[in-house]
Amino acid sequence: MDDNRKIADALLAEPVFDTLPRQDVARFLSHVTERTFQPGEALHRQGEPAAESFLIVEGAVQVTGAGGGGAATIGEGFLGEEAAIGMKSYLATATAQTAARVLALPREALQDISRHGPIRDRLLASYSGRFTGESAALAHEGAGRKPAPPARESMRLMVGWLLAIAAPVAIYVSLAGKGILPNVQSVYLLAVLSVSVTMWIFRLLPDFVPALFAVLCIVLFGLAPPQVALGGFASNTLFMALSIFGLSVVITVSGLSYRVLLVLLRIGPAHKAWYNLSLFLTGLILTPVVPTTNGRVAVLAPFTNDLLEAIGQKAARLEGPRLTASVLGGVSLMSSIFLSSKSVNFLIFGLLPLQEQSRFQWLYWFYAASVAGAVLLVLYGLAVALMFRNESRPAISRELVAEQLRILGPMNVAEWAAVFGLVVLLVSFMTAAIHRIDIPWVALAILFSLLMFRFLSESDLRQRVDWTFLIFLASLIGLVAAMQNVGLDVWIAQNLGWLKRVMTDNFPAFIGLLAAAIFVVRLALPINATVVIFATLLLPTAIAEAVNPWVVGFAILILSENFIWPYQASYYIQYVSMARPEAGAESPRLVMLHVLEFFMKLAAIYASFPFWRALGIL
Repeated sequence: MDDNRKIADALLAEPVFDTLPRQDVARFLSHVTERTFQPGEALHRQGEPAAESFLIVEGAVQVTGAGGGGAATIGEGFLGEEAAIGMKSYLATATAQTAARVLALPREALQDISRHGPIRDRLLASYSGRFTGESAALAHEGAGRKPAPPARESMRLMVGWLLAIAAPVAIYVSLAGKGILPNVQSVYLLAVLSVSVTMWIFRLLPDFVPALFAVLCIVLFGLAPPQVALGGFASNTLFMALSIFGLSVVITVSGLSYRVLLVLLRIGPAHKAWYNLSLFLTGLILTPVVPTTNGRVAVLAPFTNDLLEAIGQKAARLEGPRLTASVLGGVSLMSSIFLSSKSVNFLIFGLLPLQEQSRFQWLYWFYAASVAGAVLLVLYGLAVALMFRNESRPAISRELVAEQLRILGPMNVAEWAAVFGLVVLLVSFMTAAIHRIDIPWVALAILFSLLMFRFLSESDLRQRVDWTFLIFLASLIGLVAAMQNVGLDVWIAQNLGWLKRVMTDNFPAFIGLLAAAIFVVRLALPINATVVIFATLLLPTAIAEAVNPWVVGFAILILSENFIWPYQASYYIQYVSMARPEAGAESPRLVMLHVLEFFMKLAAIYASFPFWRALGIL
């Protein structure tokens, strides 16, 4: 029996691990090591940093100094629980009384898996049996204190709120009664929009709150009937997004996504090129089925940490930035290529005319974007290969991967349900012309089935579906409908004559201007807000000038997704917070890669022109 099998069996012999999701136990296994101690050797000493906990496999251990009490001999269970429950240092000394074999459980990995109630309760119960509350209080002293917000953050908030108050007043004073806008309702709506945009620029509130504020003002001021302003909450687009969110939760929670990554590592060579490709491919596979970039990062970041730990510290420092580039590229590069890969894609879809919506369903959207996607894959792969070359030769034990797959066991019913849901959804996309059922209702039927058979639990539906974005999406659809109701969209189209001429007479130049404008705006606005503003301005103009609105919307999506600085992308900030230091997530080479990626996307759009002309959409 190899060492990994022995460690896995010893870990699963502790009953609490048998209650946890198999994919979490499999991930945890890669962090666990086995150690042996001779009589008299210390596992840990009182006052030392609490870096790891221990699970006794064989032998007896004497614990002294527990809250001032006497010595206690322990022959099974956990030791050093301080590491798992947030203590800074050990409150006792643990010494092997006989020859002992233990499993060492690192602090970070154990704290991560302790989010599950059973193991958290087990560790707390084990700890409380030996330590007094007074000692615990001392160990936690100061742990709950939060640093005061930086002065720069306070200044940003103050300036933002002042502008949010001043902007609508300035718009009303300068435009009301001047005959510039078509009617007074459009002045009010523009004033409301100025408040929401200011909130987005200065990040005063979560994205969905300014959007909801705009809808509320539209209804209260009578700028559009409630059924128009709130129409997004009953739209096909909203139910499509909700259904795919639900399916993605099952894919993640069931362990299917983690299994895919392990299988990729198992079938490929033990080489750094394959490790990078596995991370990238997993992100790519998750892109059309997990409709948030943050959700895909949440799946891949923990495994990247496992990978970095498994290859050793020296190799991790050298290879970490490239692994990070592979993860970020895998989860974000193809976001605009698949309709279902990002929630804001549904916004563009919802703004298309009904005839174009029936045309640009999932499969045709992917087909129309495929050339751009292929160009991006080639250019990004070359850039990563050239920019992150190093001499490291990391190798991961194939036996460890095999043991992790053994712990996962055969595919469970929930995984098969997720696969079935994906197949049904894909087939419905491919046969839409035959069955003539709107795809959102097929997706909703899949969601209903997952709920009915309890593959998607009520708690997972509440906690793991991005309800705030669904509110954001529905509110924005209502906001655009309100603009149409007051005639603001027609006024914008009429007053963008120069843009019309460029769009119709020299479309390549229009794309260049659009790229420059988005690059500048993205320095201040988040991705979703940028897409909303440019789509609201340009899609009505494209429709009026007989330019295919999908092409314009796709260009907006692909160019808005890029970022250079961390604050421009929430999923990058999330990855930095989750990744180990060896990942090199803030490497200057990654900044350069992000700059190059913007030009790669611009090149991908231009390379698609002949293909789009052949399709008759350009």
